Amino acid sequence: MHHRPRQISRSLAGAAIAAALGLSGCGSDSSSSSGTSAAAETTVAPEYVKVDPAVVTAGLEKLPGTIDSAIAAIGTPDAKAKLAEIEAEWFSFEGTVRETDTALYLDIEDQLTPLQRQIEAGDAKTAKATAVTLQGIFDQYTAKYR
Repeated sequence: MHHRPRQISRSLAGAAIAAALGLSGCGSDSSSSSGTSAAAETTVAPEYVKVDPAVVTAGLEKLPGTIDSAIAAIGTPDAKAKLAEIEAEWFSFEGTVRETDTALYLDIEDQLTPLQRQIEAGDAKTAKATAVTLQGIFDQYTAKYR
């Protein structure tokens, strides 16, 4: 069993939580402590969030467009935000994919990490190839669980 994908997912989840906590701290000091406590108490790691199968299908159909948008934004100031959109979309349904089909979940995780690195490095050609691989995995999942 692969442990690396879970660690990556957890570290991405931790980064998302840190970002959310950082954003909640942007308000006045009087409200930031209560907002931060509430966010920390109610946050569940994305790989444990379960959603309706229709949400997964919709997410897997939308995600390739978001990935393409992030690849198109390579070299622009929008690239980092587009990468965050990929993560947010994946996080919104990844727990259900993980529970439903561990093998395909791990396959997706194993491609998302290199995709992130490729986009950050400005390697559009390799990122496009990774996107094609991801599309194939998404298609496998939707064909199996639609």
